[in-house]
Amino acid sequence: YTRDLLTALLDLALISIAILTLLFAPDYLAPRKLPLAEFTATLIFAVSGGMLIAGGQDLLILFIGLELLVLPGYLLAGFAKRDGLSTEGAIKYFLLGSFSSAILLFGLAFVLGFTGNTQLAGISAELEGVLSGDEALPLALAMGLALLAVGVLFKIAAVPFHYRTPDAYQGSPTPVTGYLSVGPKIAAFALILRIFIEALGPMRGEWALIVGVLAALTMTVGNLAALGQDNIKRMLAYSSIAHTGYMMVGLVVFATADDAEVAASGVQGVLFYAVAYAFMNLGAFAVVAALQRRPGITSQIASFTGLGYRAPVLALMMTVFLLSLVGIPPLAGFFAKMTIVLAALEVGGPMTLLAVLMMLNAAMAAFYYLRVVVYMYMRKPAE
Repeated sequence: YTRDLLTALLDLALISIAILTLLFAPDYLAPRKLPLAEFTATLIFAVSGGMLIAGGQDLLILFIGLELLVLPGYLLAGFAKRDGLSTEGAIKYFLLGSFSSAILLFGLAFVLGFTGNTQLAGISAELEGVLSGDEALPLALAMGLALLAVGVLFKIAAVPFHYRTPDAYQGSPTPVTGYLSVGPKIAAFALILRIFIEALGPMRGEWALIVGVLAALTMTVGNLAALGQDNIKRMLAYSSIAHTGYMMVGLVVFATADDAEVAASGVQGVLFYAVAYAFMNLGAFAVVAALQRRPGITSQIASFTGLGYRAPVLALMMTVFLLSLVGIPPLAGFFAKMTIVLAALEVGGPMTLLAVLMMLNAAMAAFYYLRVVVYMYMRKPAE
């Protein structure tokens, strides 16, 4: 376990997410008679798992941290146990999460078997020696890389491993949905940074193309699916898939850049985007939870009709969070997107196409985010 600047940044982000979630959770949980103490304890377990991943320098430590992160996540997803949607979302999340953990573990086993090392630095040194020649990539190593990639892509809900996300988000209590949309995502990207950049950095030429294609698919499918949603939690679920695609572009920048500074700017872009996204998305869910303080109010977008007149401060906050998610300057979302796009343009070649696709997707996303603003300010208040 290491205490470097990356660990400090990720720990601070995860603790902030936990504190903010606990601040807006009671207003939602208390009227529905859902126990706050158990919610708090389970959330703290989950966040401690994410913090273990943030500083993990060994495959086994990373896997233990991952399990400590996801097992409480399954409990939280099914926290409203008398709600059929909550139970359904939790079961889907649990089954697919368990499969992905097993696949990831198989990948770790292949890498361990080939390199004979569980330490990230040791694996990286071993791979540099193996890949320095002109020989083809050994089959065992290729299998390990494929299984690891599938395992972590499940965890970040990249396309085509995204199917559990909308159901888990819609069924979970709104404070849980807020946490699930940002906490596990930041921890999963920490896992990717530790495994794919620190341990499998010498193999980045092998995984760059796959991650690039999946980044393009993830952002496009996420935005297209979000366009037709009438439930704000499902809309934010699909949009979170799109944001995952944007962050994956930063990983491709690292993998394809010849210049070390440009490669580093790709990783910095991923970190900045992850932290900015965490606050703007959690803020949007906090507003949804505040709106649902009275039991019986659904998470349909129609619930926001006339909110600008009924609760001006709440509507203004929601507008700021949504505009940041779109990427309107001078909000954080704009600078997060700009950092990754500029890094991609620095690399040039196919990365220019990925940068253009990212901007087109951001423009597409404006439609469904701003639709909520239209409901709040341009529709008459509901009875």
